[in-house]
Amino acid sequence: MDSPRRSRNRAACRRCQRRKIRCDGELPQCSSCQKNGVECVNDGKQEVNRTYIANLQKRIQWLESLVKEQDSSIRLEDGPGLDKTAISLLDHTDGPTQLEHAVPEAVHSQRSASLSNHGQPLRPNDLQPSGTQSRPAHEIGLVSLSSGGEPRYIGPSSGYFLANLVFSSAGRRTAPPGNNGSLNQPMSLSSEFFNNPALLPHRKEDAIELSSKYFASMHLIYPFLHEPSHMGRLEKLYTNRTATPDPVDAFQVFMVLAISASDLSRRFRLPLPAEGYYTAATKHFDRACVEGTLEGLQSLLLLMVYGLHNPSCDINVWSLNYQCLGALIDLGLQRDVRASSTFPISFLEQEMRTRIFWVVYSFDRTLGTMMGRPIGVRDEACELRVHISDMQLAEQVTQERSQQEPPSHMTFSIHLFKLARINSEIKYVMHSICRDAPRYAYPPITDIHLWQQEMVGRLQSWHAEIPSASGLEALAKICETKYHEMIILILRPSPGIPEPADDMLTQCSRHSVDLLHGFGELYRQEALLYSRFIIHSIFLSTLIMLHCVWRLPAVASEVQIDELVADTCISLNILSSIGEYWTEAKRARDCIHELSGATVQRLLKARSLEAPYTPLPQNGGRGPSGRGRRVQNTTEAFSLPDTSSENLPKNTFMDDYDMNVDSTSWLHDSVPGGFLDITGAPDFDSLMWEVFNATSA
Repeated sequence: MDSPRRSRNRAACRRCQRRKIRCDGELPQCSSCQKNGVECVNDGKQEVNRTYIANLQKRIQWLESLVKEQDSSIRLEDGPGLDKTAISLLDHTDGPTQLEHAVPEAVHSQRSASLSNHGQPLRPNDLQPSGTQSRPAHEIGLVSLSSGGEPRYIGPSSGYFLANLVFSSAGRRTAPPGNNGSLNQPMSLSSEFFNNPALLPHRKEDAIELSSKYFASMHLIYPFLHEPSHMGRLEKLYTNRTATPDPVDAFQVFMVLAISASDLSRRFRLPLPAEGYYTAATKHFDRACVEGTLEGLQSLLLLMVYGLHNPSCDINVWSLNYQCLGALIDLGLQRDVRASSTFPISFLEQEMRTRIFWVVYSFDRTLGTMMGRPIGVRDEACELRVHISDMQLAEQVTQERSQQEPPSHMTFSIHLFKLARINSEIKYVMHSICRDAPRYAYPPITDIHLWQQEMVGRLQSWHAEIPSASGLEALAKICETKYHEMIILILRPSPGIPEPADDMLTQCSRHSVDLLHGFGELYRQEALLYSRFIIHSIFLSTLIMLHCVWRLPAVASEVQIDELVADTCISLNILSSIGEYWTEAKRARDCIHELSGATVQRLLKARSLEAPYTPLPQNGGRGPSGRGRRVQNTTEAFSLPDTSSENLPKNTFMDDYDMNVDSTSWLHDSVPGGFLDITGAPDFDSLMWEVFNATSA
């Protein structure tokens, strides 16, 4: 009878494999390597990337810091000793390392359970005890925005951790069924697989019309091109269609067509070949984006605009932003360079240098705020001069527009650039990580609450000075939405004021509602320019509105449920519309839908225990919350569901919410377990990866 076959040890070390001898697989060294006094390197099949091990080391350091904060009497050095041989192997081994031999058995078993349940590695919150003292909503940190990828820095002004706090404190414990199905997984195919380069429109008039739409929309906010000069480039392409085009002319003309076609095809459901124009433009990219030229920087900015406003584009906007900053400094655009005998420069080029500087400056502030990252070029390194309109440029008038002259689109652009300077100051003061400014920096703010009040006053003055002009009402409304975004930025929790007063949060909630109403008006007027900025702003403002309802008992007791439902419907409908093109908008909508449902149910439950609900007057008066009742206008575009408890939909997701949370601590920053419990949102990490993937991937 044959003897049973020995099972082969598949964890043989590298030395035993090369010598083709038996390896007993002992830890930390096999008997053969230990006998010969050499390092035992394992190349088993259970391999992980070394980056994952480095992340584990950082995570362990983070956990040790939590232990020290909770109980300083624990001596971490009394734990198991470090194996210096294993550390040496991690430092000098080029190949991957076996996971089972790199982590303790307990951690490995926990990781295996996590992988079997979720198909992804452990996150820091998976190891955090449920009773751990929570961290502030403005906490900064490294967030793994993609599975297996390097952690990305997401800072306080992004609102990431505030949203984290909102979802986790709402009691959400499990993701809704069906989120992880294979049918919902996005495809990863090259854009060239779908898009062939598009030719110029056969009729020159069509190209002029498309280009004019760009200058009537995107150009109003990002005026880094000169419209007459661009139309001259377009004319040259049509005049010499048989000749090889100038790469700068071809690239910029096709990019303008792509941006315009992308916006018009979404707003008016027109089948325009936006991706085809973009593919045609990329063929000229290498020769068009020449370093050290204004035309090259303009081409980079066209890519930036397209990447922010087109969901099919995988441009890394964050990296592109710093390429633009590098080109800006290289060209000296941060300085007010004037024509001289030693530096001859035309009046047009001098003005375009100013315009391009302000666009790059604004992009840097907006992206830095959205992602919570440092500003690239500080204000004190720049000469912040004012630019002029196209009419003044044609007449070579260098003075700023007088109050008697009618405003132009450049008047609105100049006003928005003034807001970008205020954005810089808010970032410096409220969202600086190091609260002790060095002596050589700007003068320190001795009373940050007084500074906050003064900043709110400056923003109110800026809002009062928004230009008004016939035919440019949508641009004025865009300025209003920017105003509300800045007010929210300065009033919500930040490193400067981590615990805002209740009256500040109440004002923040009102501005969040006003911001949603502004977006709703632009949406109904077909004037809302879809972009990643809009998704982030709508998502965050809705979360802040709901956060204040849960956080502040006074707001929760005064808010009118039908108003809350109508305001939430604005957010849901806009995100649903954008979600037809951006996946992250659709998932943001799902998160808002679930959290708003929990909020309404909570309010109904709380009020059923109190006095009977008194409906609002039929004349559309103001409720006790001080917010105007705008449901009458809202219902023209959005349906308003019945908010009685009997008629509310019995959604299964409500079973996942804990309805026994103490009402005095709704979403308070000190709620135990409230901070890093990001399992409280339906796949919230994946959602934020989609929000930031084009800017940090």
